[in-house]
Amino acid sequence: MSDQEYEFQAEIRKLLDILSKSLYKHKEIFLRELISNAVDALKKVKFILLTNRDIENPEEEQRIEIYFNPDKNVLTMRDYGVGMTKTELINDLGTIAGSGTEKFIKKLQEMREEKEGTIDLDIIGQFGIGFYSIFMVAENVKVRTKSYLKEEEAYEWESDGTGKFKIRPIEKEKRGTDVIIYLHEEDKEYLDRFRIENIINKYSTFVPFPIYVYELEEGEIPEAGKIKVEEKEEEAEEEEEIKPINKVTPLWKKNKNEITEEEYKEFYHYISNRYDDYLHVINYQVGGQVRFRSILYIPESPSQEIFQPETEYGLSLYSKNVMIMKNCKELIPQWMRFVKGVLESDDIPLNISRETIQANRKIMKMSNLIVKKVIRELKEIAEKDEEKYLKIWDEFGHFIKEGVISDVARKDKLKDLLKVKTSKTKEEELISLKEYVNRMKEDQEKLFYLVGEDLEAMKLSPHLGFYEKNDLEVILLDEPIDNFLMMNINDYKVTKEKEEKKGEEEGEEEIEYIQFSPIDVTESEEKEKEQKKKEEKKEEEKEIPEDVQKFLDYVGEILEDKIIEAKISDRLYGSLCRLANPAGGPTSSQQRVMRYWTQTQSGKRFSIPKKILEFNPDHPTVKKLVEMYQENPDNKIIKPVVIQLFENCLLAEGDLPNPSSMVPRINQLIDILVRGDSDVK
Repeated sequence: MSDQEYEFQAEIRKLLDILSKSLYKHKEIFLRELISNAVDALKKVKFILLTNRDIENPEEEQRIEIYFNPDKNVLTMRDYGVGMTKTELINDLGTIAGSGTEKFIKKLQEMREEKEGTIDLDIIGQFGIGFYSIFMVAENVKVRTKSYLKEEEAYEWESDGTGKFKIRPIEKEKRGTDVIIYLHEEDKEYLDRFRIENIINKYSTFVPFPIYVYELEEGEIPEAGKIKVEEKEEEAEEEEEIKPINKVTPLWKKNKNEITEEEYKEFYHYISNRYDDYLHVINYQVGGQVRFRSILYIPESPSQEIFQPETEYGLSLYSKNVMIMKNCKELIPQWMRFVKGVLESDDIPLNISRETIQANRKIMKMSNLIVKKVIRELKEIAEKDEEKYLKIWDEFGHFIKEGVISDVARKDKLKDLLKVKTSKTKEEELISLKEYVNRMKEDQEKLFYLVGEDLEAMKLSPHLGFYEKNDLEVILLDEPIDNFLMMNINDYKVTKEKEEKKGEEEGEEEIEYIQFSPIDVTESEEKEKEQKKKEEKKEEEKEIPEDVQKFLDYVGEILEDKIIEAKISDRLYGSLCRLANPAGGPTSSQQRVMRYWTQTQSGKRFSIPKKILEFNPDHPTVKKLVEMYQENPDNKIIKPVVIQLFENCLLAEGDLPNPSSMVPRINQLIDILVRGDSDVK
């Protein structure tokens, strides 16, 4: 039968055109992608053989072979997997574009625009189109394949990557696929045994099938050529057994006491597709009602894609040495997506589906045990190795906070992992909530906190005055996620040993819940009434002076549509005024979250709820303003000063929508100050 010619699908033609006209770094990944495809084919046939042995060559060893011939400029990848039928060959390698093709092309074009030099094609495997990476190094490619299905013919696919491919029937003895690559002259480096083995060890050392490398003296494949045999010394009588390049025994199956640091590092590179180091490794094995082995890693830093909402995450799930799912998100909650690793359990059936996994009781139990173990491990590191934990917190504290927000069942345990800055900590110092509680004053009943957008600005906040005056420590939170965090935690659980009493056993514990209290909220009416009653009993109650009250009323008139009311406060020390949230109203955190939600979801501007403008009656500036108003209620200087003070407060809170609008008024006030002219327009 003669050759049949086909055209590549439009998206694939576009992809091949980009691949042929660009310069790349990390070209070596084409070999990794071919090995991954071979592994997939072998896994499929291994799965089929569990229930059906009536296939082509059922006894054939499941392995990968790589042949190279420097003289012919050819590299061949062979697997004994499922192979392909003619229809599969046509569809999978040309006429049907995968869902990732268009996304990858878009990503490539973005990379070309951003970088004038070489393009890093390392991400191609993430889009399911790794096969086409061979056209970075190939001037022509042949794919010879025979399906595992009996009575199916063998076929050869051939293309130079310019827009068309040919299909022809061939003779092939065994099932599986040969990918024969005719390399460009400039890519002959991939015809060197050391280079090939180095790439295998870098990317594919833990694949579950042996990989063998052979040099050919003649031909492209051993059936039509000759394997080169290295010359041996005459004394060596026995023929050495050819060993695979990779390590086939899964690391998690080895005794944990026998695993070296280097082996952990190699496996981390393999399982995470990253080539940095890791901060911590957990080798966790469980026997009992559920049985599993796992190796979990906390990386040195989060990957870039981890912050994208559509990012795949989860542990690699294995059963009986067969990978069931690469990213099993049912094993870890979303907040723990920074953890990389693998879990293997013979209790999980090989044919389990994504839908079945979601409702599988054993998977749920394993997930619960894994999460508990990670939290325990983090807590132990925090207690025993503070320097190491601070590195983890610096990189992944955001995710732990996310866990406090979203993981209701483990919220209390995760609170113990939080690290915070306070009004008393040094520049780089962070403390735990437990440490904060231990530092609380004897009569302190709450954990005081302030959420803002800039730490330095928060340290100058008028809200801190009362607490600094009374030597009360305040937790300072300055990250965007902290607004969500403080909306979701109301208290902190503290466990104390009970004081010994008759009839009670030693060692009994007492649980106390200490409330969190924002310091930018005005005192509640109940507290004010309670305070007044105390003052009345002591006959120490003082009424607000008439001149002060008139000034406050005037401020209310000036800012009537912007504030709830103007009042004096005894909680301002050294500060002139502040904007306080009314007791029982939305906190500043809630307001910021609502503002973010309104702007991102509807594109509308969120109106900041009105607050209470509190003045410090003992501040010299306030006294002077009261005096000026008493002397001349029509004094035109007072109004711009009051508006400026109000907007200063908004600016300090990060709530002033258009700070540049202050400039004309500031210039006006400077003019008054310099010229001493009170005739304000």
